[in-house]
Amino acid sequence: MCRASIIVPVFNAENYIEETLKSILHQSFSDFEIIVVNDGSTDATEEKVKGIIDDRIKYIKQENSGGPAGPRNIGLRESKGEYIFIFDADDIMLPEKLHLSVSAMDSHPEADLLFTNFATIDEQGGQLKENFLEEYETLWELLDRNSSSPIVIDPELICPALVRVNFIGTSSVALRKKTLLSSDIFNESLKNSDDRLFWILFSRNHKFIFLNKVLHQYRILKNSISNQGFIRRGPSKIRALEIVRDNLNAPELVRLVNKQISNDYVSMAYAYKQKGNRKGQRENALKSLAIRMNIKAIKLLISSIY
Repeated sequence: MCRASIIVPVFNAENYIEETLKSILHQSFSDFEIIVVNDGSTDATEEKVKGIIDDRIKYIKQENSGGPAGPRNIGLRESKGEYIFIFDADDIMLPEKLHLSVSAMDSHPEADLLFTNFATIDEQGGQLKENFLEEYETLWELLDRNSSSPIVIDPELICPALVRVNFIGTSSVALRKKTLLSSDIFNESLKNSDDRLFWILFSRNHKFIFLNKVLHQYRILKNSISNQGFIRRGPSKIRALEIVRDNLNAPELVRLVNKQISNDYVSMAYAYKQKGNRKGQRENALKSLAIRMNIKAIKLLISSIY
């Protein structure tokens, strides 16, 4: 058994996978395994991975599953480490990430998920933001932004905050394996937002740790999910929140989720308006209003008719 398992789902990442794996292998902390799950890549990803010789790399290949959730779940099942890290195939792990993350979780056995701050880079590796979470006020309302020590956040605080906005970068996460249940998996029916869904559901019953240190670089690609329009991203985001709502008992949290779903339908309606699609605009405005009355949805509905 090793201390850490790093799960790296990969699909057609031939341009970046070597740099990503080398950034993991060059960590100051060495007691880990890397589980690379090739999700049906059609480029030279396999050759790039197999060209790196290190006994800590375990390579798994499968047919394309249509999203990152499937390979992430395979990684969860195959992981032998005390702590499980999820890491995207085009991101860069900074040298102290594993050491500082493991140390923080060792110091706080009462918490079962850790996340950190991070920077963003472009396709060529140029820095976009050095402190990505700086403007996420929903996060800073929970803690001291000037603290560099690990901060434990209780479920009653982290869960509603994550419903409002997802401030957890997937490549920043470490999980305590022994606390994972068979139901703690990524939802494979979603094309995106499977990570946010996992964090929210997990936050209902587990304390989280936030470490305000930039420990990885998140690469933003032109064709990445985060750069896709809301018409493509929205349906999975809304479905994830519907699943959250169906798994909540607290009325105030259900109301909060419904408000967010309604707002997301407004965003969908606005995206359709921008494309001149009045039918899509009208349908999503009506879906928003079916959940709660709001001025933005009413205005979008009216403008879709006249």
